[in-house]
Amino acid sequence: MEEEGKIISSCDIDSNLALQIWTRGKTPRLSILNKAKNSRKLIHIAWVEKRSRTLSISGKSQAETLTYSVKDFEPAVNKILTEYFSRTNFKVKYFKLVIDLEKAIHRPELATSKSDFAMLTDDRRSSLWVADCSDGDRNTGYFRPFFPMTLEESELVTEERLKINSLQMRSTEGLFKLGVVDMLKSVNPNRWHNTIRVTAAAMMLGFSYCGSDGTKTADAFWTAGEKPKNLNPNVTVMKNPVKKLSIHDPDLVGLGHKLTAYIRHMYTIDDVKVSYVDDSEKTLSDEGFNRTRRIDFNTGTLGDVPYRVTFYENEDAGITAFGCNPRMQTARHRGDMLIKIPSEKFKQAMSDDTMGGSSTNEFFTITRLLWAKQFSQWYESIKPYVKGFAGLIEK
Repeated sequence: MEEEGKIISSCDIDSNLALQIWTRGKTPRLSILNKAKNSRKLIHIAWVEKRSRTLSISGKSQAETLTYSVKDFEPAVNKILTEYFSRTNFKVKYFKLVIDLEKAIHRPELATSKSDFAMLTDDRRSSLWVADCSDGDRNTGYFRPFFPMTLEESELVTEERLKINSLQMRSTEGLFKLGVVDMLKSVNPNRWHNTIRVTAAAMMLGFSYCGSDGTKTADAFWTAGEKPKNLNPNVTVMKNPVKKLSIHDPDLVGLGHKLTAYIRHMYTIDDVKVSYVDDSEKTLSDEGFNRTRRIDFNTGTLGDVPYRVTFYENEDAGITAFGCNPRMQTARHRGDMLIKIPSEKFKQAMSDDTMGGSSTNEFFTITRLLWAKQFSQWYESIKPYVKGFAGLIEK
């Protein structure tokens, strides 16, 4: 362990094991302390995301081995992270990231003509708002929500409250000035408040970025605006740049798009069923599904390898299914990935993923539904660890 680092908080699991938070000014590390041997191992906090993982350490006697389940560490990790939040500058950086992330996901795409809606790229379709100034005057219009609103949300966020009346109002700042984001958070905090808080905490602390490694980006958040250490006093050292967040930033490794997919499809996720089988074609055929067509998905859409996706329909059951066959070996699962969703729900999801454009882009909607499902599972795995300090609203 590097000597300049220090332990900020610690919690005993028992007389043999303690969990600690260690830091030296960048993304913190989880320290596993074997008290019997007085030895310590530093790992990324993302290690605790997998609850089924086990930890084995040597006991006090040479022949003794102690085994622990990661799921039992949850209270201890919550405790040491909460202490870390209160004892370091993490609190200030965390709340700044919450604000920056909130602005990033609410950044509207600008449409100044009707044709813009028919030619939305995947990046633009990932946004949650469109500044619609396509009705003749490019400086006025309305913010259009690019997500299905609940009844409570739609009753509060009316079209009149989304009015754009000047060139300056077409921006993220304009949307926030209207108070729309605060309204959404007040009426539906689980969707608009808690999601941002948990994601920001994960990004700062070194949890995975929804399964991908984000430690380089996390370190950049910690050192932003600071001068790197320089041993030569005659050399001018510039401050590390402050990163401007965007959901399209490649450094976020897809986290931004998965976050907005989750928010858009939040109320469809429970209807999306994902399983893994040896042979999806045989499985679905035995269940009465008929194959319709196939599409190849490139690396990075459904997973870390390319997939060949076969579409199936069971009209009697009203179910649409997708058999996803990896074209190369993947470490994420064995066999085929099988996705099922009620056909009407899938049609509605495709409609939710458009705004006046084509509603037949299954490629986009399949990936977004799967990303939303992945984000949901990741979010629920992170939330218990950070709920002690993240300022969540339970409603």
